[in-house]
Amino acid sequence: MFHRKALALLLACSLLLCSPVASADFDPSDTPPATVIEAPSTFRRLELLGAGELDWPCGVPFEDPGFIALGADGEDLSGAVITEGAPVPWHVGDYTITYLCSEGDGEIAAARRIVHVKAQPLPDIVHPPAGTICLTFDDGPCEFTERCLDILASHNVRATFFIVANQTRYLPLLPKILEGGHTLGIHCYDHSSYEMLYRDEEHYFTDLLKAQQIIHDYTGQYAHVVRFPGGSRTASHLTGTLEGGYPELYAILHDMGIRPYDWNVQPESVTKTVESTIIEFTHPRENYEYAVVLLHDARRFSVEALDQMLTWAQAEGYTFAPLDTTFPEVLFN
Repeated sequence: MFHRKALALLLACSLLLCSPVASADFDPSDTPPATVIEAPSTFRRLELLGAGELDWPCGVPFEDPGFIALGADGEDLSGAVITEGAPVPWHVGDYTITYLCSEGDGEIAAARRIVHVKAQPLPDIVHPPAGTICLTFDDGPCEFTERCLDILASHNVRATFFIVANQTRYLPLLPKILEGGHTLGIHCYDHSSYEMLYRDEEHYFTDLLKAQQIIHDYTGQYAHVVRFPGGSRTASHLTGTLEGGYPELYAILHDMGIRPYDWNVQPESVTKTVESTIIEFTHPRENYEYAVVLLHDARRFSVEALDQMLTWAQAEGYTFAPLDTTFPEVLFN
């Protein structure tokens, strides 16, 4: 049985075909509007932006290039798209992301993207000249960081700053740190709880990549050195959850193009005063061959001791260098 609208259209067409029309009397303005019969359509358009297969550097937070999802009438169906699967950006491997779009009529449009997470290269280790001191500062940026930078500049010394990236008030200092020739490293995003930070692999690396993204947002660069909050001994809470323990943890970081560094000199370790910090640094138990020195720009006494420490070291013939990934790793474990 014909649909009523279809039957009416058929009748109208029959009448039109049977009625003679004199071409001399034809006036386009007299032409009745066309009758449009709208039929439901199940057409969907789901198109991936960017490549359907792409390489992604390990250790860089993953950003999906996106997609276009349109309905039959051009309506935006992006909100109806769901995704299944996601790359683990700290693990080398091949990942499939599936994009699905469906509506009430039950039709499903699908697309897939393959993401190859690839290891980033690390340069070969080059042992620095004897007498090299790498000053490192943890827990900034903070209210004392600018003073620290000024003292370093006055001695023409470059250092390394392992930052805590949730200290939003002082994050605008990050470009200034790089402009001074210093190295930016990752300490963490949230330093408030070792228990939470080292709970498992996902918690630790999610925190690290969050800090990494903030560094990139402010400087346009990614960091390539990291220091575990509390040092690698404290990271044992994390390595206990990894099947491969410390070697696996370090291998993951290396795939990310990152080297970890503890320290082998800690002049703040006695009474945490300006005087004791200076004495500890200027009276080493043995000559500094390759020293990675732990200080904190978040501690006033460390910053206040810095000028005398640098004056003594330069008079003794020591040289200073910021860490980079060619330096030998100094690790407790």
